[in-house]
Amino acid sequence: MDSAQLYRMLVFANVVEQGSLTGAADELGISRSMVSQHLKKLEQRCETQLIERTTRKMALTEDGQQLYHHCAELLLLAKQAEETTQPKSTELRGRVSLLTPICFGEQFITPHIGEFRRQFPKLEINLQLDDRRINRLENSVDIAIQNETQQPTDTSFIKLGQFDEYIVATPEYVQQHGSPLHPDMLLNHQWILQTSTHLPQSFLLENSYGDKFTIKVSPFICCNSRHGISQMVKQGAGIAILPSYLVEDEIAQGELIHILPDYHLDEGGVYAIHPFDKVIPQE
Repeated sequence: MDSAQLYRMLVFANVVEQGSLTGAADELGISRSMVSQHLKKLEQRCETQLIERTTRKMALTEDGQQLYHHCAELLLLAKQAEETTQPKSTELRGRVSLLTPICFGEQFITPHIGEFRRQFPKLEINLQLDDRRINRLENSVDIAIQNETQQPTDTSFIKLGQFDEYIVATPEYVQQHGSPLHPDMLLNHQWILQTSTHLPQSFLLENSYGDKFTIKVSPFICCNSRHGISQMVKQGAGIAILPSYLVEDEIAQGELIHILPDYHLDEGGVYAIHPFDKVIPQE
């Protein structure tokens, strides 16, 4: 492999990480047309299309995703090699793109951005709050905060904490519709579920004796945001399943009731998923 091919791979990695040919050109200090030429020659050498380009967006092909993982490591090594010749500095700088679920971000991320900026004033932040699962590579996301019921196995991650899922409703709702004493009694309630359709959803509950019960319920209200579901539950519009970190304060204050507290739903972990393998760059 010649040096030109190595450079093309670095250009390709920059295109993916910057999200556009123009962004890569600015990062590398070359023209956009030059970036396009390097990318075209790399695709010719690999005999495959790496990026699907339209007038509105750019997306990696399957071959492009596989090649990017290797090229990203090459780019990281190049940055680390460059850093060895530069004056040492503990000051963080550059850009970081963070994706987090809406409720988690509003509760745990945005309240601390001001202090974070004062501590690291040269670090530019792109914070995206979205409950959808977004392709991290296509959207140039550096760190994705995700709630998972199982530990991620195909990527690098840092575990931030754990949470339980609670069935909750307001005292007014419970007074009007009754408090379920057994999982079977949940079938007759007005459910607000995180879904886009009114199709039934199944949930597994387990008590302290190890008895397991599967319930299948249909939503009265569908919503794609846990933040929206939380607001509707607090209005007494129905019963819902929400993460413990989102409702613990309201339960403690008596604003919400934890339904069937002796029955447990899924336990999950909160993970910061990133592409940096064992070494996290300072820039």
